[in-house]
Amino acid sequence: MENGALTLASPYEGCTINLAALFVRHNAEKVFGIHLIHSHFQIPEGTVMVGTNFQNPNMRWAKTTDVNELDESSIHGHIFVLTDGGFRAYEFQDGPLPDFTNVGQDFLVEFARYVLDHNLVDLIGLQVLGDGACNNHGMFELILDQGTIMLDNSVIKSCEPTRITGWSFESCDGNPRTCMANETHSKMTSGNHKVFNAGKPLPKLENVEDLKAALVEAGVM
Repeated sequence: MENGALTLASPYEGCTINLAALFVRHNAEKVFGIHLIHSHFQIPEGTVMVGTNFQNPNMRWAKTTDVNELDESSIHGHIFVLTDGGFRAYEFQDGPLPDFTNVGQDFLVEFARYVLDHNLVDLIGLQVLGDGACNNHGMFELILDQGTIMLDNSVIKSCEPTRITGWSFESCDGNPRTCMANETHSKMTSGNHKVFNAGKPLPKLENVEDLKAALVEAGVM
C-alpha cells in the first residue's frame, strides 16, 4: 500500500485501487470494509453462515445455522457480494446493524461502479465491520468443522498467516489510509488448515466455553 492506495495480489495483479479515498469521502470507513471473497467448505442446503462476537479474548465464531431457526430480527448481513440484483449477503452476523446515517447516500452506487469498472466482482465483497475494525493486532481466521473462528492474533499460537482476507480504512490527519491486514486467513504451523484433525473425534462445541477449551487443547490459544 502506497499513499493510501491498496494493491490486491490476484488474477488482476498490478491493479492498484484507491478504495481508501472512496470510503473516507463518503464517511463509510467506520462501518464498512472490503473482504476477499472465498469459502472453506460447502455448507449444507438450507443453512447459512452466522457469526457471533465474543470477548476475553476477542473472537468471532461463525457457524452453519439452519435458516428455519433464524430470528431475522436479531441478525444482519455481514459480507455482501455484488449481483445483478444489487448487493446480496452471503454471510450474516448476530446483533443489530451499525448506524449508517452518516454514510454518504451515493456510497453504495460508487462502490458498485468501482468494483464493476475494475473487474473485481468475483474478487472482493463489502463487509459490515464490528467495533475496533482497525485494532492494533488484526484477526487470524482458522477453519473449524462447519465453521470458522476469527481470533485476535495477539493471543493466537502455533499458527501462521497464509493470505489477507479483509481490509478496512481510516482517515489519518485528514488523509485516507488502509489499515494493515485487518483479517488474515491462517493455518496451523503443522500445515493443517483445520484446527481439529479429521482423524480424531471432533470436540463437542455447544457453547463458547467449549470452543475456548478446545482451542487451548489444540494449542491455538
